[in-house]
Amino acid sequence: MPSEKWNALFVSFFAQFSFLFALQSVPPLLPTLIKEFGLRYAAASSLMWLVALPGVLLAMLGGSLTEKYGVKPLAIIGTAIMTLSSALCFFSASVASLQIGRLFLGVGGAMVVVSVPVLILQWFEKAELGTAMGVFGLTMPVAVVASFNTQAIIASDYGWRTAFLVASVVNALSLGFCVLTTERRTASNGKNTLTSLRSLNIWMLGGVWMLFNMAAVGYSTWGKTIFTGYGLPAGTADLLASTLMLGTLATPLTGLISDRVGGRRRPFIILASLAMFLLFPAFAFVHARFLILVGLTLGLLIAFLPPSVFALPEEILGEGKGAIGWGVLSAFMNLGFILGPLSLGYVLDSSSGTSMVFFSLSLFGLAALILAILLRSR
Repeated sequence: MPSEKWNALFVSFFAQFSFLFALQSVPPLLPTLIKEFGLRYAAASSLMWLVALPGVLLAMLGGSLTEKYGVKPLAIIGTAIMTLSSALCFFSASVASLQIGRLFLGVGGAMVVVSVPVLILQWFEKAELGTAMGVFGLTMPVAVVASFNTQAIIASDYGWRTAFLVASVVNALSLGFCVLTTERRTASNGKNTLTSLRSLNIWMLGGVWMLFNMAAVGYSTWGKTIFTGYGLPAGTADLLASTLMLGTLATPLTGLISDRVGGRRRPFIILASLAMFLLFPAFAFVHARFLILVGLTLGLLIAFLPPSVFALPEEILGEGKGAIGWGVLSAFMNLGFILGPLSLGYVLDSSSGTSMVFFSLSLFGLAALILAILLRSR
């Protein structure tokens, strides 16, 4: 039993990681793609938000299907679509074909994101859920750090298309793991799903998660572009763009802390939101030598948010309703993936400097802070 639950956590982690790795393979390539295809910043952001669009439309349907049919069918179909979509990007010769490949990556990712976390809910007890979700929360920072520090090098040495081939191989590995995994419980019959969605708190939690992802994905998408504009070397700019996620490698520890204080999640969400509000403006004012320190500090503080958010859907909706709760979180996460890079792309296009980007990120934190203060769970 103990080994099976950790196997379930590994499969959940790797499937989610493989989607996020493919998603985050584009930001390190953006300077090259913008130059090769003559794209404006807002147009280039379509390679990010098109991935998120299907998740907005399909997430709640995916949550209902997961409750009805279980995790494994959706996870297998989703990772298969992801593998093929990344391969399509590898063969792309135009922006349009890249956009189609990215759109289908989003379709597969939407199925994976709403289904695989339910494996964790099936196998882990409430008292250890924060720790498990803290480990699961590593998916985004590990994906960002891995993609930013490998894909740019691969693209430089072998061409940007090879980076998409690497993403396809990673997606194929996750498909194999999903085929081999097992579930502990039979799926719910899906009754009372609409009643569950009447809870205002699950929508506020979704709003917090959306704003967090607007900030995190927006920063990681445009970080390299901004920091190379400061005159920094490309490698240094890649490192700076990933510092936020390097800090969030502490999510297993922050999840364990939330378990040890009696499962109190909301104070940690408030702390992380406050950190975003106060620290993002610092990027606009500190000397370049201190940028890494600011990024790591902010990353460590926001590391309290993901495991707390991940553990709350069943606490808000009740036992057995985790899948539909994850559907709500996934829909809002994908909205964040769309609105973060897109809105910051427009800010970059319309302003002469980059300070407004960091003030916009601060506003995302302020809005998340307000929702977190209003949030209640059972």
